[in-house]
Amino acid sequence: MSGTGVSSQDKDAATKLRATVEQSPLYAVSAARIGVKACRATQDSDELTLEYTFRDGGWLHVTRQRRIEYSDQEVRLVTPLADDPQKVLTDAERAAFGDKGCGITWRDARTQPAEDEATAKETIYFGDVCNCQARVRTNAAGRVTGLLFRSTC
Repeated sequence: MSGTGVSSQDKDAATKLRATVEQSPLYAVSAARIGVKACRATQDSDELTLEYTFRDGGWLHVTRQRRIEYSDQEVRLVTPLADDPQKVLTDAERAAFGDKGCGITWRDARTQPAEDEATAKETIYFGDVCNCQARVRTNAAGRVTGLLFRSTC
């Protein structure tokens, strides 16, 4: 992992975050099958970011802000997802919050156009603990092209 702007006192935090991320379901959907091409850590004030690039061009961005207990993990997929996206996100919810998760109601979702891609849609699921949410991004053909899990406690 290359580090840009990570202070020596926060290298330990970056190392711990990396270990957590590399055991996460969102990392596994690409890294385990495709392989990691590069990984980079950056820090801006209280925000620590890990950026993984996969060999097929996909990526995973993880952001953590300790002060406000904000966590965001987003993976963009180039190679089609082999797993059920809701199962991957349920596993991510449990990895972050334990067996009970954060109260995401998987039967109740809102679908909207993606903000950064005109032909993509995002299905958004909300939880009742720590403002958690999970998103499944699909392209115009309905193929899953991204997954996101975030929370702020």
